[in-house]
Formats: sequence, structure tokens, C-alpha cells
Amino acid sequence: MSDRLAGIGIGRVLEPPGALPQQAIRVDAADPVRDDELRIEVDALHVDGTSFRQIREAAGGSPVGIAERIRAIVAERGKLQNPVTGSGGVLVGTVSAVGDAVPSPPPLGTRVVSIASLSLTPLRLDAIGPVDPLDASIPCRGVAFLPYRAPWTALPAGVDEALALAALDVYGAASHVRALAPRGGRVLVLGGGQAGLLALAAARDAGAEGALLDVDAAACARAARLGLCARSAVADLRDVPAAVAAAEAAGIGPADLTVVVVTATGCEATAVLLTRLDGTIVFFSMATSFTAAALVSEGVGSEARLLVGSGYAPDRGAYALELLARDPALAAALTA
Repeated sequence: MSDRLAGIGIGRVLEPPGALPQQAIRVDAADPVRDDELRIEVDALHVDGTSFRQIREAAGGSPVGIAERIRAIVAERGKLQNPVTGSGGVLVGTVSAVGDAVPSPPPLGTRVVSIASLSLTPLRLDAIGPVDPLDASIPCRGVAFLPYRAPWTALPAGVDEALALAALDVYGAASHVRALAPRGGRVLVLGGGQAGLLALAAARDAGAEGALLDVDAAACARAARLGLCARSAVADLRDVPAAVAAAEAAGIGPADLTVVVVTATGCEATAVLLTRLDGTIVFFSMATSFTAAALVSEGVGSEARLLVGSGYAPDRGAYALELLARDPALAAALTA
């Protein structure tokens, strides 16, 4: 096998032939561990926000219905990849076996979080729940197989596990903002959930002026209370004229950097119109239509850079955890 294909889990793909694990419809989640992977005893899943919202709505908010839908997806696909959203989440568990070809393996018994998405991670579940419809972190019992090139991080000592799991699921939002936010510039965040809070905290840390738009007034109030943004506005981001009007009424000017972390679809046009024509937009949300973003940008004559906000960054969550360690109030808000 080519070195480029080693350690990415391609040997577990069942359907279709030639696909990578994330693209695959089905993967093999059976024992034993293979040479190029870690075997993880899984005890919690943190479902991606866009996926969890879709599953919750489809289940009518029923905890039993949510659990059953997640169990059915994993049983059918051999991984947690929502067939509607295409996204997954992350897991937490304990390393129980390591393949012979894994470089620099963690010691057995290490508690880890898989930064790689569950949409590409072979997984089988023996039990799941209880589910809280308001919490995307779900206890479970199962086994996962993580190819060695798929990023993971050891759970940091002294950090609350629920907090670490929530932060590491969306840590890339903070890492991307740190790299892109202009000091003294304007950073607009669309969506005030966990990723939105981390993005705003990174903007503040970079010396930028943060602003927030969210459909939920409580989310805007929380961000203001935490000192994360000077300005905020409540708006349905799918209603473009209303969202633009709300931003202007709140004194939110065109952003140098806009970060899209909403779980709802149809927010691309608002992001483009609230960003400077020569600014940058990071689409970190799994609900993004990149076709829509490109066509809207073209249609309004914007030359803003449109960036795909990958869930991976080289710091593997260290910066997000550093922000939380510095600000206990932010840490408490992230898991509230």
C-alpha cells in the first residue's frame, strides 16, 4: 500500500470500493484491532451540533427516539455519520489496544478524545443513553477503531471531562480565529453556541472587536455578560433583509472576518452581505452549502475569501483549552 494511504483506515471500508472512510456508506467496526489503528473503549459521544439538532427534531425531542436513531445509524453504517447532514461528532474513551504499526502510540489506559470526526471512525455500540435532548454529549458503551493518522488528544489532567469534550469538538473555531483575526479589526460571529463562544473568545484574545448575531436573545445576552462582544443583535440569519437590518441597527459594521458557526441551513447570504468586500469568511458550520456561498458571493460582487473551516488544527485543541483555563466563567458557560 502507498504510504499516502497508510494509517487512514481505508482497509475497513466496505462500501463503496475505493472510498475513504468518511466518504464510505459502510465501514467494518469488528475486532480485532489492525496494525495501523488504536482500539478505544468508548464511554461518551459528543454529537456534532448540526447533526444533533436534526436528529432531535426528527425524533420530536424524545430522548428514547434520539438514542434509537443514533443506535440505528451506527448499526447500519458502522460509524456515526448522520445521513442527512453528513456529519458526526467526537468520542471519548480509553485506549485498550494498539496496532504494531502505530508510531508513537499512547500507553494502554490513556483517556483520549478523537478529534477526528465520528463520520469516519469505525464504531459499534453496545448501549447508549440516557439522552438529554438539550445536551449533545451522550453516555454510551462501545468500541471504536481510530487509524493512527486520524487526530486525537489525551484528555488533559485536571480538566472537567464534559468541558474538555465540548471544547475539543469545536476547538478549530478558536484556532482559526486566532490565525485570521486582524488586531484592531472587526470579527463577526454568526451563532452563539459553543463554537461561537470560543470564536468570540479568540477574537478578544487577538485584540479584535467581536460582534454576535444569533436568533436566540439569551445567547446574545450570555456573550455580552461574558465580555466577549461589544455589540450583538437578535435575528433569524435565514431572513437576509431582517438580519442585515438588525446588524445595522446594533451598529455592527461590515466585518473584516466573519465566522459562521450556526447549526441552521440557509445563512450563507447573510454572512456574505455582512462582510467587507475584501474580507474573509470562515464557514465552520456543517450546515453550510458551499455552492450557495460561492454563488451568493459572485452575485453580489464580493471578493471576500471564502474558507472552509476544517475541524482540525495543529494545536489539537490546546489553544481552546488555554482560553477556558484563563476564563472560568467562559468554561462554565460552555457546558451550561
